Amino acid sequence: MKDTYVEGIAKSHLDDEITRIAKKAQRRELGGKEMVTAIQNEDGTIYRVICIEGMGAYIYLAMEITGIGLVDLHAENLNPGKYDSLFTFK
Repeated sequence: MKDTYVEGIAKSHLDDEITRIAKKAQRRELGGKEMVTAIQNEDGTIYRVICIEGMGAYIYLAMEITGIGLVDLHAENLNPGKYDSLFTFK
């Protein structure tokens, strides 16, 4: 797993919870395609990008982040481009 913060961009108030989820998702990595998840802060700016290997780990990450109230703008998009998931606040 690669977990990167965008320099100079404010973290979300849920960042500690997202970190906890990311660490649990990392334990589910079994190899495979790298899936890229971007997370926006409350201002709508991407502040964090998490790259995780394997569909199982990615699905866990996405479902858990959704569970804390964020919305995946790419959930219905089969060709999302740069990010497989782009999470934002409702």
